Amino acid sequence: MESVLNFSCELGRQLMQNGGEICRVEESVERVLAAYGCPAPEVFAIPSCVIVNIRTEERNYTKAVRVKPAAVNLNRLRRLNSLCREICAAPPAVAAAEENLREILNSPLYPRWADYLSFGVVAAFFTLFWGGCAVDAVAAFFSGLLVRRAVSFLHGVQANGFFRNLIAAMLATVIPVTLQALNGSVHADKATIGTIMLLVPGLAITNMMRDVLAGDYLAAVSRTAEVLLVALGITIGVAITLTSVPWLFGVLGV
Repeated sequence: MESVLNFSCELGRQLMQNGGEICRVEESVERVLAAYGCPAPEVFAIPSCVIVNIRTEERNYTKAVRVKPAAVNLNRLRRLNSLCREICAAPPAVAAAEENLREILNSPLYPRWADYLSFGVVAAFFTLFWGGCAVDAVAAFFSGLLVRRAVSFLHGVQANGFFRNLIAAMLATVIPVTLQALNGSVHADKATIGTIMLLVPGLAITNMMRDVLAGDYLAAVSRTAEVLLVALGITIGVAITLTSVPWLFGVLGV
């Protein structure tokens, strides 16, 4: 029983960390527990915690795991969902299921060059989408690379989401504003908006709305706070660069 409890808690934590919404996490863990013959499983999840309880005739088995912020990986989320379906269809031994879970978690991520390239390309195309020209897109491409480097470094030092987005937003604005101040050939607003789209918490907003529709208001409030803090960090970061860079050029007489 304890091995099933440990496995289900880790599965719920990984689903949450990789972008799963609350209702998906709770339902998936409940179905896995039911597939292993656990009577009356109860699962409670919020963005920062997953609690699982298995009630038997003799006692309750309960475990809570802390969910820490991590980079969302939708491919890993897809594979975790597939693992849940496989267990529900034909439950293997718990040890085999744990091995499958470890295989998913240890699978190689996207190459670093592809990760950086995706940030640059997405920023460039969003700039074109919002009405920028080719020069704006090039500026946004390099801003996207700078944002990716900043996010990676700040995640490595375990900076919280507010400061991570604040610093990334500052760096996202530096190149367009500097180029505009130097020669005026770059529309800083278009390039900045295109790059900022990399930081917009679209998945958190979507999950927040799904939590509201599912009646998980506690989780929705938590997601709303997360979204507001991210938006505040982005706003402050952009404002700092927009005011400091022109001031610096004025001091230098450029």
